[in-house]
Amino acid sequence: MRLKSLSVTAAEVTRFRTFGFVHLRGVQDDIAPAIGGAFEDVLGRSAADGRREPSGIPRVAERSEVLREALLADDRCPLLARRLLGTDVVYAGGEGARYEGAVGWHRDGDRHQALRLVTFVQHLEPLDGSTGALRIIPGTHRRGGSWDTYAADLKDPLGRLGMEPAEVPAFTVESRPGDLVAFDPRAYHAWFGGPAVRRRISTTYAAVPESDVARRELDDYLLGEQPGPEGSGVLRVPRTDGRNRAVRDG
Repeated sequence: MRLKSLSVTAAEVTRFRTFGFVHLRGVQDDIAPAIGGAFEDVLGRSAADGRREPSGIPRVAERSEVLREALLADDRCPLLARRLLGTDVVYAGGEGARYEGAVGWHRDGDRHQALRLVTFVQHLEPLDGSTGALRIIPGTHRRGGSWDTYAADLKDPLGRLGMEPAEVPAFTVESRPGDLVAFDPRAYHAWFGGPAVRRRISTTYAAVPESDVARRELDDYLLGEQPGPEGSGVLRVPRTDGRNRAVRDG
């Protein structure tokens, strides 16, 4: 399967850095059905391996040739990650999930101040605010900002703000299969609404650390990741030629 390269505009990079996310509409339209089929294949194999009804598959993109090419090939999500973060990147894992119900307000990697991340999420069903679309509070990705003091409020918005979690002001990213949402996982985000089972695939990249603190934080972040399908647990940078090193534009 030969896929076209992906790209982002200067305005999209600015939106990501300003608000903590950017919605890339239709960039996977040509292979959305193949991605959905590959996800179900991986889910089926995991069930056959003894997981009766798996809801989450760690490092799912590594477990399928289709998903590897769609999400890990150097001229696709890694290229977008380099443009959005403005530096070389390393692959930091991800997962495939089949889920229902709400996921409340939270940040990922909240204790990491120097580590910079971008997560790409693709929902495999059309979603809006009533059916479980991703919600993000713009600007909450910024390190050292005043939002760091509001963790308790967002953990218990009903008790502390007098608001249901779904009433917290936020941007709802309505999406359909074929879209990618790139977001800084330190931004407060959540999913609400919809009783139906939904599916999503996420893939995360980290900026190559430029300080000892960032290196320690990357090591700590990766320790929280599940090992890959071979059980190595080793950081692997995605390249179509399989070389394990950071990748650079040009």
